[in-house]
Amino acid sequence: MMRWSFLAAGLVALAGCAAGPRPMPLAESGPVEVVLNGASFIADLQPGPVLTVSREPAFGNDEGKLAKDVAQQFCASRNARLNPRAFGRHAGGSWVFEGACA
Repeated sequence: MMRWSFLAAGLVALAGCAAGPRPMPLAESGPVEVVLNGASFIADLQPGPVLTVSREPAFGNDEGKLAKDVAQQFCASRNARLNPRAFGRHAGGSWVFEGACA
């Protein structure tokens, strides 16, 4: 009987270690609005993970810092931070961050 109680205690301890932090949930309803400094943007997180930041009018190639600030705000809203390895690239008027939130 004592052996089973040790075994049960060990399994409970392992279950606690395996739980760890929950992964950041993906956007369940598609693109999400992000407001930064009174301006509205759209953040779309997809599997990969890939985070696309867009707005109207379209982003220019020289607005990567603004798009990165929006991406950081989006990740913060998910209790995460923008992955420091996420490389932003300008594509079709949007900014795309491969690696997204960490």
